[in-house]
Formats: sequence, structure tokens, C-alpha cells
Amino acid sequence: MGSFVVHRKDWRWTQWTLLFFAAFCMLVAAFCMLVAPFNGETFTPVLQRRLAKRRGAAGAPQTPLGARLGAFARVGLGRPVHMLLTEPIVAFLCLYVALNFGTLFSFFAGVPYAFTLVYGFSLEQSGLVFLAIAVGCVLALATIVLCDALLYRRAAARHPPNRLPPEHRLYPAMLACAGLPAGLFWFAWTARAGVSWASPAAAIVLFAWGNLCVFVSAIQYTTDTYQGSVVASATSANNLARYGFAGAFPLFTIQMYRALGIGWATSLLGFVSLALLPIPWVLFRFGPRIRAKSKYETVDYS
Repeated sequence: MGSFVVHRKDWRWTQWTLLFFAAFCMLVAAFCMLVAPFNGETFTPVLQRRLAKRRGAAGAPQTPLGARLGAFARVGLGRPVHMLLTEPIVAFLCLYVALNFGTLFSFFAGVPYAFTLVYGFSLEQSGLVFLAIAVGCVLALATIVLCDALLYRRAAARHPPNRLPPEHRLYPAMLACAGLPAGLFWFAWTARAGVSWASPAAAIVLFAWGNLCVFVSAIQYTTDTYQGSVVASATSANNLARYGFAGAFPLFTIQMYRALGIGWATSLLGFVSLALLPIPWVLFRFGPRIRAKSKYETVDYS
């Protein structure tokens, strides 16, 4: 959509388009606020305050602002970074997911460069290539649903209720992780004259499929591994790493493609992805031991 907007209007209209979407979302949010009584409150602190009032504790002292700010800095800011640096599960999954998202966002610069240089695509035609990512995401959704129905639920049936080890959340990642380096190498050595543009486009489908499967699996595994508010901190660490890489990779993508060429620049990412491929398999095998050594609250069954 952005390529068509830029080509037929100018780059400023990409921002106007985003504002239109934002306005629509604000209207939807306002509607949801109006019908909130039908949905009911779900935020735990609000529910706790309401319960305290019912029990006659309406006059209970509030936590001082300074203490609340200190807790926010310690838990909301410090703990995610600490987990990113000290928790093996968080660190390796964040590294894996962050690299994948960095590579995905580098496509925003690399795909127009490659398809314009090799196949003479226009800006609009290069934009249409990104539909391959959408196709890959749809395939990933189907894969995740099938893994849940055919593998996860069957494993859950063999365990006591709510006692299934979180490692069983890694099935989609274990299945699709090979698609990441395969898609990158495929793109690297078929994006050249004499090979149809459909081949590197299909490689993007494979990469997008692997990327979303690994991401969803990593989030599910993290959520099932940690308990309490630690889950939010682990997820925040993932967000920090993921969007840090996603913001940085496009800054050097074009320079890397020009210096190394499309084949070797993409292959470099492929080799790194290949080195990280064993992570979901290692966690599936040794996850219980790693969880047992965690400094944070984790599930204790395996």
C-alpha cells in the first residue's frame, strides 16, 4: 500500500494514511469504552480495589507515588533488561526472534533494491512482492493451529490437567525453524538474471512462514514457562530485542547489499539463522533443567 501511495502521491501521504487508520482505531476504542459495562472490567488492580471497597477497606492507605515510581522503574524497566542478560531461556529466544525480525524488516529495503536492480520492477511492483509475507503468515497460522490440534492437545491429554510442560509449545518452532535459513539461501541465489522473479518471491513466503511460527511459539513458551508478573517482564524483554533489531537492520541493509552483493549479503543472514536453528530443539530437550536453575518464578513440572 505504501509503495502505491508514495508513487501516486508522495511520501507524506504514507503518514496521512497512518493517521486515517489511527482515527479509525480511536473510534473503535471509543465505542468499546461506551459498551464497557457489557464487557466487564478485567484489570487486576481495579478489581482488587473494588473488592477492598466491598469489604469495607475503602479507606486503606494508597501506596506513595515515590514507591510506585520506584516499583515501576525496578519491575517495568529494570527486570526485563536483567532477564534479557541473565535468563538463558529469555536471552536465546530473544536473540533468535530479534534476528528474524531484523531480517524481515531488512526486506523493506532489500526487496525493492533487489527486484528493481535484477528484474527492473517499478516501485509499485516491488511493493506487491511484499504480499509474499502475507501468504507466509497465513501458512504459519495454519501450521500453528495444526500443531496445537494434532500435537499439543494430544500431549496435554497424556498429562494431569494444567501440568503439561511448556516445552510442548515449541512444536511450531521446531517444525518451521528450518524454513528461515532455507528461505534466505533460496532468495540469495535465485534473485538473479535468468531466474524468474517468482522464485525469490516464493523464498520470502518460506521465510515469513518460519518467522511467524518461531515468534508465536517463543511467546507461548515464555508465557507458559514463567509465572505472575514475570511473564510480562520476559515478554517486554522480547519486545525490546525484537524492535531494537527491527529498527537497526534497515539502516545498513542497502550498504550491505552493495558491498557484498545480493547473494552473499542474504547468505550472511542465512548463516546466522542456521547457527541459531538448534535453539528450539535444545530448549525442548533441556528446558526443564534450565527452568530449574532460573532465578525467577517458573513452572516446576516437566
